[in-house]
Amino acid sequence: MNRLVFCLMLLSLGSLRADDPILIAHRGLLRHAPENTLPAFATCLELGMGFELDIRTTKDGHLVVIHDDNVQRTTDGSSQSIRDMTLAEVRRLDAGHWFDQVFAGARVPTLEETLALVNQRRRGPTIIALNVKHVTRDGESKLVSLVEKYKLIDQSFAFDQNDAMSQRLKKLNPAFRIGQNVSRADLKRRLQEGLLDCFLLSSVPTSEEVSHLHAHGKLVLFNFAGSGESRRNPDAWRHAATAGIDGLLTDYPLECRAAWRKAE
Repeated sequence: MNRLVFCLMLLSLGSLRADDPILIAHRGLLRHAPENTLPAFATCLELGMGFELDIRTTKDGHLVVIHDDNVQRTTDGSSQSIRDMTLAEVRRLDAGHWFDQVFAGARVPTLEETLALVNQRRRGPTIIALNVKHVTRDGESKLVSLVEKYKLIDQSFAFDQNDAMSQRLKKLNPAFRIGQNVSRADLKRRLQEGLLDCFLLSSVPTSEEVSHLHAHGKLVLFNFAGSGESRRNPDAWRHAATAGIDGLLTDYPLECRAAWRKAE
């Protein structure tokens, strides 16, 4: 266990409670480790958290985990689209040193490496939010197959893809879960459409909204991801938990957990 994991466990693991919503760390613990890397994801798993990740496709058809289309911001690579690079080229990039030299040598992970890590190291029920940035038609079947292979059908969902892709993913496996960001104004319409298994609510949810969605068998999350003081709001975190949500997506999972403990 590395020093980062050990220190964060001292801060947080001792206060885990089974009845808490599952915390979903945006791009992993992006404030403590390089985003969308195995070190960031491993720390989440050690702390009993889920995480959100971003999926893109290389030139030769491999699914990799990186947020931007251009590799320049989060690697040592020059300005170039991930779509124009082979997996071998992507794997030569350093995806950790930009954040801190202690992470030098971290690589852009493949989706398979990431899901294998979840399968091996999760401590219990978790939520893995698969943000589909760019996946080809061939990649759609690879995505479903990998989730099946690592037995994460009930622990994950895909979101941000268009409805046509969502329907194709469902045809590949009806149990594959589809999510989407949903505003309060669109809640009724999206529920009536019947496509979504997971509702990522963009407003602080009420207990009535959560109960209504639960009655229809839906997974209910509060998407409060993003940086800045407006997204670091203990009142919003506490109200969402009190409403009975299943999980909360945030850039500040450690602070959120501390706020829940303080409220108790």
